Amino acid sequence: MWKSPEFESQIPPLPSSRKCVESGAKTWKSVRGEPSRTTNGCVRLSPPIVGPMSKILISYRREDSADVTGRIDDRLVRQFGRQAVFVDVDSIPFGVDFRKHLDEQVAKCDVFLAVIGPDWMGARDSQGKTRLEDPRDFVRIEIESALKRQIPVIPVLVRGASIPPAKQLPKSIQKLPYRHGLAVRSGPDFHNDMNRLIAYLTQQIRGLSEAQPKPDTHAKPVQKKTKPSTPATPVDMVKVPKGPFLYGDEKTRETIDHDYWIDKYPMTNEKYRAFIEAGGYENKAYWSSEGWKWRTAESVTCLKYWDDTLWNKADHPVVGVSCYEAEAYAKWAGKRLPTEQEWEKAARGEDGRQYPWGENFDKDRCNSQDSGIDRTTPVKQYPNGVSPYGCYDMAGNVWEWCSSWYDNDQGQRVIRGGSWNNSPDYLRVSYRSWNATGNRSDALGFRLIQDIP
Repeated sequence: MWKSPEFESQIPPLPSSRKCVESGAKTWKSVRGEPSRTTNGCVRLSPPIVGPMSKILISYRREDSADVTGRIDDRLVRQFGRQAVFVDVDSIPFGVDFRKHLDEQVAKCDVFLAVIGPDWMGARDSQGKTRLEDPRDFVRIEIESALKRQIPVIPVLVRGASIPPAKQLPKSIQKLPYRHGLAVRSGPDFHNDMNRLIAYLTQQIRGLSEAQPKPDTHAKPVQKKTKPSTPATPVDMVKVPKGPFLYGDEKTRETIDHDYWIDKYPMTNEKYRAFIEAGGYENKAYWSSEGWKWRTAESVTCLKYWDDTLWNKADHPVVGVSCYEAEAYAKWAGKRLPTEQEWEKAARGEDGRQYPWGENFDKDRCNSQDSGIDRTTPVKQYPNGVSPYGCYDMAGNVWEWCSSWYDNDQGQRVIRGGSWNNSPDYLRVSYRSWNATGNRSDALGFRLIQDIP
């Protein structure tokens, strides 16, 4: 493991009264000057007020570390606010030079975090070269841009990774291994490591804020109109707006009174791995009381088909997952299962269509019984079958758990979407089915939603 004691020595220790100090959720109250209390009565410390030019940019490779980067982003946003933390600068306008665009985005930041996992250098091509060796690689361009500026560039090592030696890196970024960094581990160590990183970033941001030119007190104040900020999109999620839509087979008018994020893809084996490695199956705090009883009674330590190569490919959806396990993962990730109304609106939009893409079934837009594949497929395989909001696999591949009960007996949970072994009728976005909460089928997975404050 690559270590940098010099960097660690620069990070101030946490306050000695750490048991009564939190930098947890609802920091928006503190930003507005309102104290908030923890569940044990302790007062949360208000986060530092971030200066107008204090920005943190997180660079990562999606297939390498999207899951843990999402958690890092969540913690930093809680502490510093959404406007101070940037992730996913790859939404590049059509027709522009992406090199210039990425450079301009990096130029706006004051601290640059390079999240590095085991596959950070990228897969090798037919000539044996990694993606990082391609001058057009976005991650490489971002790091090149950051290193040429006088800003802290901090390697953040995740999932047990170590930073590659300089000789293995392109010449333009060979200074990266000499930048002080730290490891952010999984499990209970995650929050301790993030506290140390946040303490260091707090120092950096406070210094940047104090360095801003002081206003001229003799000048006439200028009133500026400000627009309310829009929350940035979490990693691999899309926004579904509040409002009415046509629901069910009868297409009755239903209204959802809140905006929400929903996963762009079904939960993959790669993302679920982080929960297992973080000790999610051993930590009772993530499980409902019924779920924990089920897990211990059945001696469950991972998904049913976790070690089966037919079902455990990294970019395929998880299967063999009970509703209990889906709920535990959701709590660990700070998300939740959708209600069936939230799921259906994300799948069909507002116009009451039969399938995510329109009125008529098309076997080339999804993985169904008609496809003849007889197993799951990669979650990104059908970009021509996305829903109006950009969700993949809302029809076919795997059924998806919802939080809603199927009927008033509350014996089974709703599942939606159909799967790889179902005919077109079951893949209609209005079709309701059910399953017992402990069922672990090879055609059943899930996706999550996240509330927008």
